[in-house]
Amino acid sequence: MSLFFIFTTAYVIAFSGALMPGPMLTVTIKESILRGGRAGFLIVGGHGFAEILLLGLFVLGLNHLLQIGWISAAVGIGGGTVLLLMGFGILHSALVKKISLNLQNNSPLTNPEQNLSGSVLRPFVSGIVVSLANPTWIFWWFSIGVLYVTEALQQGWLGLSAFFSGHILADLSWYVFIAYAVAAGKGFFSPTVYRGILAACGASLGVFAVFYIAQGVQAALNLF
Repeated sequence: MSLFFIFTTAYVIAFSGALMPGPMLTVTIKESILRGGRAGFLIVGGHGFAEILLLGLFVLGLNHLLQIGWISAAVGIGGGTVLLLMGFGILHSALVKKISLNLQNNSPLTNPEQNLSGSVLRPFVSGIVVSLANPTWIFWWFSIGVLYVTEALQQGWLGLSAFFSGHILADLSWYVFIAYAVAAGKGFFSPTVYRGILAACGASLGVFAVFYIAQGVQAALNLF
């Protein structure tokens, strides 16, 4: 697997997850109203810091475990299955119009700099806390995350760097966009455009899922 492929797929998968409304979106909107668009950078920074810590724990324990055939097979099939379910869920939500992104009802401050409360690093800390306290985030890393760490480690530190760069860039591009959109008091996405992007991402996840499940099955067959 090339470094470009690792980076690109990591970006698409992380961006697909970021598009789904959740705690990170809520915190981003709240802090952006108070502090302006720059809050998006700090929140993603805190989120990324938590992920680096978890990634470090994975690397310390996975270097040897992931060389075991049946573990490699289980990670490929299990992670691919979770990815497939995630893609189906996103695609279904987009097609049946069960999901929306509402940035229109916020009341951004005219001058956020005059209304700051608490430390300027509060968004950074919020990014850490909302990540560690989110069961979905933990589940993602112990399913899809493990799958990607497995693949990335085959390319050593360059592979791991490519994976994390694509992953964090996806979060950064989406949440910083949201932060500045909220700070400006504008909703740039119509419901149709937003659901269209979600549908495309969901379909892409399905393709990636089949690829990783096939790799897991191949690893399982090699055991016999």
